[in-house]
Amino acid sequence: MIAKTIESVISQTYENIEYIIVDGASTDGSLEIIKEYAQKYSSIIKYISEPDNGVYSAINKGIKMSSGNVVGLLHGNDYFSSIDVVAKVAKLFEDKTVPFVYGDVKYVKGNRDKVVRYYSASRISKELLLQGIAPPHPSLYMRRELFEKYGIYKEDYLIGADFDMFLRLIVVNKLEGQYLPLDMVTMTTGGLSTQLYHQIFTNNREKYRALKENSCYVSVYMLIKRYLYTLKLLRKTK
Repeated sequence: MIAKTIESVISQTYENIEYIIVDGASTDGSLEIIKEYAQKYSSIIKYISEPDNGVYSAINKGIKMSSGNVVGLLHGNDYFSSIDVVAKVAKLFEDKTVPFVYGDVKYVKGNRDKVVRYYSASRISKELLLQGIAPPHPSLYMRRELFEKYGIYKEDYLIGADFDMFLRLIVVNKLEGQYLPLDMVTMTTGGLSTQLYHQIFTNNREKYRALKENSCYVSVYMLIKRYLYTLKLLRKTK
């Protein structure tokens, strides 16, 4: 699957891409594939392979290794939904007042490319964010200066540091990002954040923690309401 992810990056029409791959000392053959691509596309691909302390530790390594003015991420089992995603993101950042960009993603089951959920961020608001409903993280692109000013991802979260980041950007620092009405990333189900236990328990627990740490009013009822919103989204995509 990592080959499909890499191919979706190198096939982007936008040329000024710095692609950093962070591998957690994998032993499943992924590293050999990464090395092959890195040798072939050495002008854009850099990689590191070593043990890490979780997803956000790996993300932070990539951020620290990067040199671009805008930073986005793509997980190893995901891929860009079209070849012009980065070009359209870059176009929005030509407006110097735009601090971050986000869009839509879709979920597919396994390697069959059968869409099981389309996650649109078109109606995301501060009010929904306070209920635990955030834009899809794989669609987020941020100016580097935001990491330098507000900090990188908190590594003691298992799956909730991206929600904490959205709270810091939108609620705490009152930044207004630009929504891009585009299917940006195709995600495969089965990842940590899509597993049932983590969806029900870890997700809510860490969102509750993030809301408290960012001095936001929070109640269990508010977090439960997000499931009703998710069900509404699922009904609309059938």
